Amino acid sequence: MVYDIVIKNGTVIDPSQGLHAKKDIGVAGGKIRAIEDSIADKDAHDVIEADGLLVTPGLVDLHVHVWWGVAHLAIEADPACVYRGVTTAIDAGSSGANTVAGFSRYVMESAHTRVLAFLHISGMGQLDRDIGELEDIRWARVDRAVEAAKLHADRIVGIKVRLTDAIVGDNDLVAIKLASEAAQEIGKPLMIHIGGSVHTLEELLPVLRPGDIVTHSFTGGTNGILDSNDRVKDVAKDAAARGVIFDVGHGQGSFSFDVQEKAIKDGFWAGTVSSDVHRYNVRGPVFDLMTTLSKYLYLGRSLDDVIALGTTLPARAVHLDDHIGTLQVGADADVSIIELREGPVTFTDARGATRDGKQHLVPVETLRAGRRFSPQHSVHPHLVGQGGHGHSH
Repeated sequence: MVYDIVIKNGTVIDPSQGLHAKKDIGVAGGKIRAIEDSIADKDAHDVIEADGLLVTPGLVDLHVHVWWGVAHLAIEADPACVYRGVTTAIDAGSSGANTVAGFSRYVMESAHTRVLAFLHISGMGQLDRDIGELEDIRWARVDRAVEAAKLHADRIVGIKVRLTDAIVGDNDLVAIKLASEAAQEIGKPLMIHIGGSVHTLEELLPVLRPGDIVTHSFTGGTNGILDSNDRVKDVAKDAAARGVIFDVGHGQGSFSFDVQEKAIKDGFWAGTVSSDVHRYNVRGPVFDLMTTLSKYLYLGRSLDDVIALGTTLPARAVHLDDHIGTLQVGADADVSIIELREGPVTFTDARGATRDGKQHLVPVETLRAGRRFSPQHSVHPHLVGQGGHGHSH
């Protein structure tokens, strides 16, 4: 067979297949067609030389904001996603029933990144920074959310609700119940955002079903997962034990090294790693998903585990792991080619605390359905002192 592209000599890491080996990957017609020890150069129209680089499934970011120009915090999808190794970006509630048709037409259909979404239970989605979308609980209409989610079923992966008091006031218990009702009706997960809620996790988390998702799990805000003795609360452990997924959702204000480190001491790790990249954090401290994943290398997860946290596991969380977050033959040719760059790097969390790491993941080239995308810039200077020297193509 003649392939459109062959990725040669890379270290292929695909947790969905338990694969970590030097392999060549053949791509044709936008799909993965072969993973072999060697594919001859003559069988390729185009070769990407990946010697010394990692080749992984295209990254899946479970929490982004890309309803550009409508949601106040949103950025354009492609520069922060497909050009930075993320082939599937899942918007976490930027759009609600009132705006999802526009989001579908003007972003999802036009972006090179595969954009999917958790639909906000609030019809307005996330329009404004200063006026909370559920301060008036009338915005939370189960029937409208269900209708919109069914209409856009191929794009909507679940329902989202934010429970911080500035966003929902003291409507958080009502909001989570309505959101859960909508999620159950469409048979998809509910994602809740915690931290700074009026009610405690003891009152909120029991609503969640197996497969539901808590984002901002390691927030340093009030009503987080740690108790006064810096142990993980029983209600969080109970939720995790029944299959609730604890996602990172780093964001501008929602990831604390200190909280995650204390949780790790208690044996409690993130179940998925997402960036929550948006306009208030894309120039730091988040930058992109690769930087967020690199923080978990620093925290002690193995390279294979870290790749799984940004590919197989988030794909599984939204029940799309049969064709996303995998390099299996027949899957879309969504591939991230990554440099594991050695050298000092300073990671900053959402509270301004820093940690000095020794390696970080840097995007080199990304394939989305077999089409090539190279990074528009290298590593931000704030991250590595003198800035990265990235590959040039």
